[in-house]
Amino acid sequence: MTLEACVESVDEAILAAAQGAMQLEVCSNLDKDGLTPEIQLIKEVIEKVHIPVKVMIRNRQGNFNYTNEDIKLMVESTQQIKTLPIAGIVFGANIIDADGNTIMDMNAVFQICKAAHPLPVTIHKAIDECTDMIKEVKALKEVSNIEYILTSGGAKTAIEGKKMLAAMQREGGNNIHIIAAGKITPSNLMALHKAVNLKYYHGKKIVG
Repeated sequence: MTLEACVESVDEAILAAAQGAMQLEVCSNLDKDGLTPEIQLIKEVIEKVHIPVKVMIRNRQGNFNYTNEDIKLMVESTQQIKTLPIAGIVFGANIIDADGNTIMDMNAVFQICKAAHPLPVTIHKAIDECTDMIKEVKALKEVSNIEYILTSGGAKTAIEGKKMLAAMQREGGNNIHIIAAGKITPSNLMALHKAVNLKYYHGKKIVG
């Protein structure tokens, strides 16, 4: 299995790598569920650690229902950040459809994925707010560079969402890897892995 640590500083990145993280997601403002980090921070992390680094693209705190201006800013951030030697970007966006359902904002997704290409994209926990998560996985499979979905299966924790995590991976098949997230620590990792048998696990404290 691959353990991905979520970090917001160079010191956290160095420590996570030393403790066994195999890849990193770099964010700022984790107290606001993660925002786009400064370019300088990304550069410093890449210089100090020698494991793959993915970068969060999210221009503001709050919900995942973005305006055209929000999306424009995130496209620009993606284009700038992808010039660095990173392993991918992390993004998600929702809209409310005519029936009142929360669905993925595929217009925003297509724009960000196009900007990120050829880098792989991870769709983050915005998907957990969607009304039908399996339906969204099916739609996301059609976007060529979406390779991962980070989710707790719509629950507060990955353990609580384990049935949905397994179901999402079945739908994702060979196209998309589900990355389990949500209060995963060294003490509960193996029990979760036994339940869902995924290849990827993510967390702020996943390696201690």
